[in-house]
Amino acid sequence: MSATPPDRRWKRPLAPFLIQPHAAPIDAACLAQLRAADVTRLSDLVGRMYTCAPEVRPLVLPALPMAGPAFTVKCPPGDNLGVMAAIRRIQPGDVLVVDGQAFTRWCMGGFELLKVARDEYGMAGLLVNGAWRDMAEAQEAGIPIYGLGISPHSGPKLGPAELNVPVACGGVIVSPGDVICASVEGVAIVPRRSIDAVCAALSVQVGGHGIHGFLDEMEVHVAAWQPQGDAA
Repeated sequence: MSATPPDRRWKRPLAPFLIQPHAAPIDAACLAQLRAADVTRLSDLVGRMYTCAPEVRPLVLPALPMAGPAFTVKCPPGDNLGVMAAIRRIQPGDVLVVDGQAFTRWCMGGFELLKVARDEYGMAGLLVNGAWRDMAEAQEAGIPIYGLGISPHSGPKLGPAELNVPVACGGVIVSPGDVICASVEGVAIVPRRSIDAVCAALSVQVGGHGIHGFLDEMEVHVAAWQPQGDAA
């Protein structure tokens, strides 16, 4: 008879604990350009497929902007062993993206983890498809956090997890090295393969003739819907 009975609360999955290498560095000038861009314009450029659902919101208020390459972590719902493994593997400027499969009954981590990740490893901020805690401390320290919710309870650390793999957050697939851009407006993801195109579009001077010129254009669209001869 086994001296240690199996833990019937947990079925050990066959999927291994996977740690993939970092994505290649992104051109510094492109990163600087994306960091300076308004998230609303970035959202227009990357489209709805790469704009997180509004349920993903700033958890530290007032909202702190953040931008940087995604360092991704995929975890079982509510389990944060993968987060523990990620902290010391973050590289300067990375945004930690934790996919807890939208589980919010308890948190995926707290302030002390983020403090170490930022102060010792250069983390730019956190995006969590789940919940986090210790918002008062994060606010005081100026650490940006975006996610689905806040919960005070910390869950198990059983694993497994996967680091630097594609993950989901707010209806968007985020791959390692995609650029996370977040502000009070929401979260836009610039896919790595589209960085050059987005930066080129940002470099083009936005033309136009002001809001009244725009409204004049819209009047043309409105008029097209009305039967010929009808007056507004």
